[in-house]
Amino acid sequence: MIPRTWSIQTANDVFEINIGKTPPRKEQEWFSDSNKDNVWVSIADMGSCGMFISDSSVYLTDKAIDRFNIIMVEKDTVLLSFKLTVGRVAIADTRLTSNEAIARFILPAEYYREFLYLYLKQYKYENLGSTSSIATAVNSKTIKGMKLLMPPTSVISDFSKITKPLFEEIRYMLKESRRLAQLRDTLLPRLMSGELKVNEIENAI
Repeated sequence: MIPRTWSIQTANDVFEINIGKTPPRKEQEWFSDSNKDNVWVSIADMGSCGMFISDSSVYLTDKAIDRFNIIMVEKDTVLLSFKLTVGRVAIADTRLTSNEAIARFILPAEYYREFLYLYLKQYKYENLGSTSSIATAVNSKTIKGMKLLMPPTSVISDFSKITKPLFEEIRYMLKESRRLAQLRDTLLPRLMSGELKVNEIENAI
């Protein structure tokens, strides 16, 4: 029983979905530890980022992006992990790419962001598996063929108007939390060594 104006569609009918890629791991020239290079999201990164993700533990060089035709996705793309750890969801807070364990849902319109994020967060992924192990049963074809109960676009748009301010507040608080954590990691060693005094740290904050 669903509302008369709603419909059941596959994920690939509503969203453009593409999958990340990993360059050969043995060739270190493709990888970097500099945040000036391209953010390359892993499932581990998604496990610690919160709702929005803007950084990664490992980066890809421009050379890797060109050599392996790696697709970058834009800010507000919704990311979903589907290998090994199934069902982690995050929203890209910058232009980025990911490894092959993550599907990237490109929105047909900006107002789909909140609806899709929350839908994927509560999706029953165990129903996608055809074997006893959901971690090995799900693949990119399965993700693209996921059945979604879709309301009319007017409902999705109205839902976005209500929830978008909450998402933006969460985005701001996450950025502030990261800024303070970075400041802590920078200043605490100097405080412990006696290089800085408490009042100097208060002025810096």
